Amino acid sequence: MAKTKGDGLVQFIKFGVVGVANTGVDWVVFFILVNTFLGEQRTISKAIAFLVAMLNSYIFNTIWTFKKEYANAAGKSGDVTAKSTIFGKFIVVSLIGWAVNVFVFNQAASRIDLILLGKADLLPLVCASGAAILWNFFANKFWTYKK
Repeated sequence: MAKTKGDGLVQFIKFGVVGVANTGVDWVVFFILVNTFLGEQRTISKAIAFLVAMLNSYIFNTIWTFKKEYANAAGKSGDVTAKSTIFGKFIVVSLIGWAVNVFVFNQAASRIDLILLGKADLLPLVCASGAAILWNFFANKFWTYKK
């Protein structure tokens, strides 16, 4: 099937849908852990929640968002080495995406605080999420799922 001009946009929208779902997974796992098993150990709860959300992201981006790219990169035989490489790349992209998110948040927060005298929390979050989304989408599309 030939690619059309809208394929990239559709793929980006799918990526966004998966991202919103992953945010839900992240938050639900975090709140379950904090309110049942781990109590005040929020850092451990957040780390576990991030890992669960990342695995969820990998599964749904692989079977839905980047399905064609994954099939091409993994090969017809479903080569275990190719699949492991794709998963490893996905983890690297996700961890860098997390670092981009934190870095952009800190940079935006420090600059916006100067302008708005410490009264802005949402704008740095939006900037950080936007930067991480762009990084994750393009890195996965052009590196993770490429043969």
